Amino acid sequence: MDLNTFIRLYQEFLYECMQKGWSTEVLIEEFGNYLTAIKSMEGIEVQFFIELDRENCEKINDKTHQGNLKYGVLREKGKGDLFAKEVLDAFHQYWAKHSHKKKTSFILYKR
Repeated sequence: MDLNTFIRLYQEFLYECMQKGWSTEVLIEEFGNYLTAIKSMEGIEVQFFIELDRENCEKINDKTHQGNLKYGVLREKGKGDLFAKEVLDAFHQYWAKHSHKKKTSFILYKR
């Protein structure tokens, strides 16, 4: 999967979160790194992150590298546990439904 396709899927996932009544606020949005605060209708907030591991990329050729995706949810221990699991489950369901490849590796093209 290329990074542009992944970014589109990530943005669509955040839109789906808003459709569930959760509020979202993108805190960091830079090449390969995304951090979004997601708040439940009950006011519980977690931070959903996605990070492209560019340090451990595998070189395919001079202009193409393959890297791995790391993602997860940061939360206040105890209080946000259930909502964090709900967010991760929603992401996994969304990913399985919309991504043709279930593997979390990405192709990076250097210019």
